Amino acid sequence: MTRPDGLMPEPTQNTASDGAAFATSFIVSFRPGTASSHPMNRYLPTSLPPLRPVLRRHLLRLQHDPIVLRPLQRADLFAWRRHHHQVERGVVFPDGFDAEARFLAGVQRSQLQYDNDRLLLGTFNADGKLLDQLNVRLDCAHARSAELHWLHTVGCAQQRQLQATLRALCPFLFEQVGLRRVYSMLAPDASSQIVDTLHSIGFKQEGVLRDHHLDEAGWQDRQLYALTAPAWLQRQSAEN
Repeated sequence: MTRPDGLMPEPTQNTASDGAAFATSFIVSFRPGTASSHPMNRYLPTSLPPLRPVLRRHLLRLQHDPIVLRPLQRADLFAWRRHHHQVERGVVFPDGFDAEARFLAGVQRSQLQYDNDRLLLGTFNADGKLLDQLNVRLDCAHARSAELHWLHTVGCAQQRQLQATLRALCPFLFEQVGLRRVYSMLAPDASSQIVDTLHSIGFKQEGVLRDHHLDEAGWQDRQLYALTAPAWLQRQSAEN
């Protein structure tokens, strides 16, 4: 049975110990009128709650109608191949790039615990079709910062159910895992629908990183979009 935090313990898992990392909700309270406008600014590094890791043994399953967001597995290889063949039409991969080998390696190493760990997630519709692939890279465990990286930034955001994906993912990362900041770096030619979707969730453009990315086409800029836990919580309070 799925627990309220989105996790389903494995049959052999000791839920009292292995699952304890997600047994307690990440609760942040704040009082209007205090000196700080952000509720989490009061924490010092020594008083931060521990970061709750996401390990392979955790059967993570996040839902927001009409999608299910969960870690990709080896059993998803066939669905991933179909999805990747569609993506290939709009993306230029470097010579010698073995996407399938990278996918399988990503599945094997998928977790969030240490710096540069990557959690490989898939967005599925009600019929089990893979709509999108998303990497969550733990940029810095100490600073509680993670990067969201999609397999591609082209195509229709609505067909990919990008908004539903973010609405399922953000509360988990902020309120359960304990991240402070998530960000994404988009190419200058990223779909305007994707940019609009990020804005609708609360992401703000923080600037342009000049010559940040190098590929066969040369040096390219990246647009930086970010969302912080205080901004997310404030937005949720206003919406509710």
